[in-house]
Amino acid sequence: MDQMNIKRCPDHGCFLESTKKSSKCYACYEDHHDNKQGYKCKMSCNFYVHEECNNANIPSHHKHPLKLITGKESESCFLCKDKNVFDEPDVIFYQCSQCSFSICIPCARKPLIFHQSKAHEHQLHQVPIAVSFTCDACGLQSTNYPCICLQCCFMIHRTCIDLPHVIYINRHDHRISRVSSLGPGKWICGVCYDLINGGYGAYSCSVCSYVVHSKCATKRYLVWDRRELEGVPEQDEKEESKPFKVIDHNLIKHFRHEHNLKASSSSSRLEEPRERCYACTLPLYSELCYKCTQCGFILHDACANLPLKKRHGIFTTKPTLWDMSQHGTFIQSLFCCAACGRYCTGFLYCNDAISIVIDVRCASISDTFKHESHPHWLFAIFYYYEIGKVRCEGCDLDDCRFYLCCMDKDDCGGGYNLCFTCATLPTSVRHEYDDHPLSLCYGAKNVNATYCCGICEEEIYSKSWFYKCDECGSTLHTKCVFRGLIHALPGYSLEMGGQGSFDLLPNNCLSRPICYLCKTRCMGDLVLNNKADSSIFLCCSCGFSRKFLGAYMERQKKAGLWLYNPVISPEIKL
Repeated sequence: MDQMNIKRCPDHGCFLESTKKSSKCYACYEDHHDNKQGYKCKMSCNFYVHEECNNANIPSHHKHPLKLITGKESESCFLCKDKNVFDEPDVIFYQCSQCSFSICIPCARKPLIFHQSKAHEHQLHQVPIAVSFTCDACGLQSTNYPCICLQCCFMIHRTCIDLPHVIYINRHDHRISRVSSLGPGKWICGVCYDLINGGYGAYSCSVCSYVVHSKCATKRYLVWDRRELEGVPEQDEKEESKPFKVIDHNLIKHFRHEHNLKASSSSSRLEEPRERCYACTLPLYSELCYKCTQCGFILHDACANLPLKKRHGIFTTKPTLWDMSQHGTFIQSLFCCAACGRYCTGFLYCNDAISIVIDVRCASISDTFKHESHPHWLFAIFYYYEIGKVRCEGCDLDDCRFYLCCMDKDDCGGGYNLCFTCATLPTSVRHEYDDHPLSLCYGAKNVNATYCCGICEEEIYSKSWFYKCDECGSTLHTKCVFRGLIHALPGYSLEMGGQGSFDLLPNNCLSRPICYLCKTRCMGDLVLNNKADSSIFLCCSCGFSRKFLGAYMERQKKAGLWLYNPVISPEIKL
């Protein structure tokens, strides 16, 4: 056993002085230790070490002598693999003088023998030599410093010893529990969709057949909310997520509206839509809905049943259903969906910090999804910290942050991907350019044809998706049909980032207004009208451009209110 005894500041070389005013310890990396006894540098630097850390006995973890050093000379601790502890320039750690072995102080202070652990019923011994092995808890093979059981040849990563027993993850509605093995069979991970070796540890659901890799289930900040639920009683989540109270057999009281809503059928037809849902903002076409008995508030049947809280892969905790018109957050009544990047004015799901928001259409795609453009099931990928080059089949963009992926490697090689923007496009729409309904066309893959957009008059890439009229053959870009504002409801008043208040109005006049910025006739279904000066109009492309809103977005991000950069139209040349 060695004693860690630091007497001098690593920066200035001066002797440390005793203090009871604690700060971040450079040995254990913990902040604020209730003002217990410690030692700090006499100079003006922040070097500080707790007394209990400085006088701790350190067991031997290596076959060679370990030297106590400071500075950033190692990428990570060899035992816990934590890279964050080496971010500080003067962090204290042990390093071997003969090989590249490094160990952080918290790991060095832990014993070599674990008498009790969550992972195994027997005593575990830390092996201070790197060996190639397969961890019995997570099934991953690596060259590492394992902990072993001398009674039953059990081997485990040091980081897997404290894997939680019972957890919730954002991909599944039931609790999942850690099991020592799944047994024989073909097991598919519900997070990464790869095979799971049934002979090793994993997480499984006791209600259904859902299973997950141990490492996939415990991805912090991505999948797991870091709560251990063993011994915590389950709550009736269905009851707490109900969005309305039933008044009678065809009358409900929805949590987002002050009046009662009555079950009925929308009178709008595809040829002439007049009503739009206040939740998803899309038109209603002769379908079951809930209408307000006193005003024009209306919801699709599916939108009326949206749960107050639901799990989604973008959030580690359950997001809450909100109506943005009731909150002055971001731009009033307007938000940018983190999944599809479009502006929306309807209902949304957001986390408690309001730093991530998604519209209800994107929220409906949580895990698996069947799209009529592809014969196989698509699986949602939400690893936004592991962004790679993924090309969308619908729009041909290759920088998808979140996307849907086909995992059928036999038929299509697992190469079919859809971004959330394309996955949530309506299959049938109306546009003022054409008198007939437009159908979403999924590209002409094997046809050498040239199409031209009737709105912008530019060529349409034939392999990308576009809208087409089956009656007269006209074709339109999807981006031209929606102008980045697919989920918007006319009638809202928007605070346009310090540029004044604007009404969002339908662009249905006989003579379309001229945009104040680009000096051309306003295109699209919606137009912005300045409330202070009703003669000023903006087309949505200009009103939501980086030139117009950029300064406001920067202020919101600095205030911590916006996690994602919204997809904004190119800058307008004034």
